[in-house]
Amino acid sequence: MKTIPTLRDKKRYIAFSVMSEQEISRRELFDDILNSTHSLFGDAGSSEINFALMTYDGKYGIIRCSRKKTMDAKASLACVNRIRGDHISIMVMGISGTIKGATEKFIQQTCINNAEPDNKER
Repeated sequence: MKTIPTLRDKKRYIAFSVMSEQEISRRELFDDILNSTHSLFGDAGSSEINFALMTYDGKYGIIRCSRKKTMDAKASLACVNRIRGDHISIMVMGISGTIKGATEKFIQQTCINNAEPDNKER
């Protein structure tokens, strides 16, 4: 049985990039984000955030969370600093209301900007 749209929880999608020394797997990243959330907010707080890792390709990813808890979700992402003893940094690139918007606005634009060479004549 479906829930009518007015009763559904509103979601936000957080686009992020991962900077690390080694390749980080999807499972390791998600487990460490959940551990960070549990240590910051406890079981009740982490269930209100309602994390889900939608996409992750080794460098860029998108996480779904509750609309009311986006600041808490960003805080838990910022607290992840080590995976398997390797230093890691998670940078939030932006928040969107849809996966498509997060991908187009933040991830694709970053890839395009990094790929364009500086052709400035002086």
